[in-house]
Amino acid sequence: MNYDLLIIILIWMAAITIVTVASVKIVKKYPVYGFAALVAFYVTYLLSSQVIATKLSTLDFGTVLGYSLVLTIPAAAILYPFIAQVLDMINEVYGRKRAVTAILIAFATQVLFVLFIAMAVRMPAASFFDLDDAWTAIFALSVGVTIGSWISFIVCSLLDAYLFSYIKRKLKPRELAFKGDAFFNPYIWIRSLTTDAFSLAVDSFIFVFVAFYLIGGYPWEIVTGLIFGQLVVKVFIGVADTPWFVLYKRMLGKIDHSDMVVSAEEQKA
Repeated sequence: MNYDLLIIILIWMAAITIVTVASVKIVKKYPVYGFAALVAFYVTYLLSSQVIATKLSTLDFGTVLGYSLVLTIPAAAILYPFIAQVLDMINEVYGRKRAVTAILIAFATQVLFVLFIAMAVRMPAASFFDLDDAWTAIFALSVGVTIGSWISFIVCSLLDAYLFSYIKRKLKPRELAFKGDAFFNPYIWIRSLTTDAFSLAVDSFIFVFVAFYLIGGYPWEIVTGLIFGQLVVKVFIGVADTPWFVLYKRMLGKIDHSDMVVSAEEQKA
């Protein structure tokens, strides 16, 4: 058994559970601060993914149907579905316009993060600090990774926000007409599964193509392997995290928007 992979899965499940439950508690008990809390989680995921995106990782899933399944991916691939899920959580409660606002806030933090890292890289190291080269190698994000992440983030996040809002609006009558437990409402599952899988698939191609092929100059054979690895992992995790979004929706129940600073126009968006 691959114990490292098991630990990664357990940490992933614990993190997404904590954020899901905490988000519901904050949105319901302190509705005025719900949007800020969700944006904070959103930004945390995004900045974390930007830090670890430079590490290429190999995941060995063992033998599946007689074939060895080994995928090479940027380490940040395991976090991208978290980002998509939190955006859906914002969109679900506060509407598309607030989701777009969150995207713009998060993008601004990415730009500031890169600028601050650039400042730190150019600061002279203390004479006794022997780790300057290692620190720079780890934290000085490459131009390719930075530009690739910025382009893929903006394109795919806006795509996710608009697609989620569109599907929700189209399926809302059927969703409301469903009489069973909200966790088994197929129309909630459909919009989360569809938007996350599609936007993450597009993100996989854009990020790797720009960061590692157009700018990084990696051979096409390596780039296609990275795209495939990201595609499999991101879409798989994007599907796997859907139960947590549905749980979020179920735990929220009916939300009274009157306690939130959200206009009627935003609620309809």
